[in-house]
Amino acid sequence: MHRRRLGALALVLLAAAVPREAMPEACPAAGDGRQRTYRNERFGILMRYPSVFALDPDSVPENGDSARFWTADRRATAVVNASRSKEGRELGHFLAEAEEDILRNSRGEVTYRRRRDNWFVLSGYILDRIFYRRTFLAADGTLATLWLEFPRALRPCLEDAVTTMSLSFRPM
Repeated sequence: MHRRRLGALALVLLAAAVPREAMPEACPAAGDGRQRTYRNERFGILMRYPSVFALDPDSVPENGDSARFWTADRRATAVVNASRSKEGRELGHFLAEAEEDILRNSRGEVTYRRRRDNWFVLSGYILDRIFYRRTFLAADGTLATLWLEFPRALRPCLEDAVTTMSLSFRPM
């Protein structure tokens, strides 16, 4: 099953392939090679992230509803947001809303979408950047989103990081 997930994620990243004419950029510094764990106790969120990303301590507000992670060169970013879904809306509503925001407001292109019982993934392009969005709706009504964004040329550099972060992003 784990292999199937990785295969599906690889398809997401392949769908966002770098055009052959694009010049490769240097990869961000790899950090110390270890993985760290982000825990949001208020909303019950857990995510592992590789040391190529660092948590920006200034990005975590007192209410704990978000956190931002950067590569050292700040070309790639990951943001975790969480809230309680007060309206009792279903996951399908949030998926439609997210896709409309990407297509209409950001003028992006969705190249991959997947939905399961309590989560969905959208991936594609906004201008010259790849985006990857994973959102889950927990049983307690927590709506949590992981948003990653980076230049297309960094896809080969960040494939493993996206896989690690995506597969580990879940309720505690």
